[in-house]
Amino acid sequence: MSCRWRITKLESIEVNDYKLYLCKVTTSMSRLMQSNRQNIEWIDSLRVIATIGVIMIHEATPVVKMSYGGNMGNWWTGNIFDSAVRFAVPLFLMLSGATMLGKEYDLKTFYKKRFVRVLFPFLFWMLAYWVYRWMVLPASLQPHTFSSIWFWAVKLLGNEGISKHFWYVYMILFFYLLFPWIGKGVRGLKNREVFWLIIGWALLSFSSRKLSVNFYSWTDHYPAKLLGYCQYSGYLVLGYYLTKFSVTTTLQRMIAGGLFVISIAFTAVSTFYYSQQAHHLDLSMYGNITFNAMLQVISLFLLLKDTTIKNKILLQIQRLISKFSYGVYLSHIMVIGVLFQYDIFWTIGHPAWTLPLLTLLTLTISLLIVFLLRKLPYGRYISG
Repeated sequence: MSCRWRITKLESIEVNDYKLYLCKVTTSMSRLMQSNRQNIEWIDSLRVIATIGVIMIHEATPVVKMSYGGNMGNWWTGNIFDSAVRFAVPLFLMLSGATMLGKEYDLKTFYKKRFVRVLFPFLFWMLAYWVYRWMVLPASLQPHTFSSIWFWAVKLLGNEGISKHFWYVYMILFFYLLFPWIGKGVRGLKNREVFWLIIGWALLSFSSRKLSVNFYSWTDHYPAKLLGYCQYSGYLVLGYYLTKFSVTTTLQRMIAGGLFVISIAFTAVSTFYYSQQAHHLDLSMYGNITFNAMLQVISLFLLLKDTTIKNKILLQIQRLISKFSYGVYLSHIMVIGVLFQYDIFWTIGHPAWTLPLLTLLTLTISLLIVFLLRKLPYGRYISG
């Protein structure tokens, strides 16, 4: 009887321990899934902001170029808007580094997934922009024979890359070739070593930032273009590095927010100062490889890192824009061009309200285009 009691008690203890263990595992899994969802949310938030930032750059830059030396009130408005979104391209690169460099990849799977996802939509939009650029040519300049169209298309590719915003896609496709090896390299380094690698990259980039690099054409200067790509590659490592740090306190976010505002003011004021000194518009401080651009993108990255969106409507909008961000990037220049043809440009009013309005309008139309393309058979492979 005593022996039987001891066995029953032992079984009871084992069952309770198992239940406790199972509860702990379930709780850990739940926390891990919640953490992953939060990570996806803040990365999605940054991707949305980068997408909007790119559109704002292409809306605000004409104001800056057209108003300087004339209506300086309009110029300052455009300058401030433009200065506030210098993070856009570096942020896209940092997000690629943050999401991709920390993982080990099977090369065949990696290249198949990435190039299908990026290259197929790009080829479709290259063709679309060729057609669009042909349609907006004056009738007297439009080629019509196969040979003349072919010559014109090749020349457009060589001189402008078809559309000038495609330079980023050419660069990211180049980086995709190297991602598995870049990731393996940085994962083999200690955090302190990665930090000094980033410092070295920043110093080299600052010292060579005035090097003349044409990212658009495909006719010559290939070594300079390759060096330019190397300058931008540091943002990949920077994004990977910053994911290792948590921003948990209000003070930390306030400091990041303050640095972000300082970067905007510094860019805007220094652009005015250098333009006055040069007696012509000087946009060198708008560059992506500058101290102010790096400060801006780092502060924004840390400001929003590990944040979540509580509002369900905003969360749905965030996920929609993030999901279609590549297609929006590819299509938005065409949307801006068509709106311009219908006289929907910043000149319809004061840029203080026309720039945000046109940015929102361009974003909405681009999203709609990508959404409708995805409804077509195999449309998800070409829409972006």
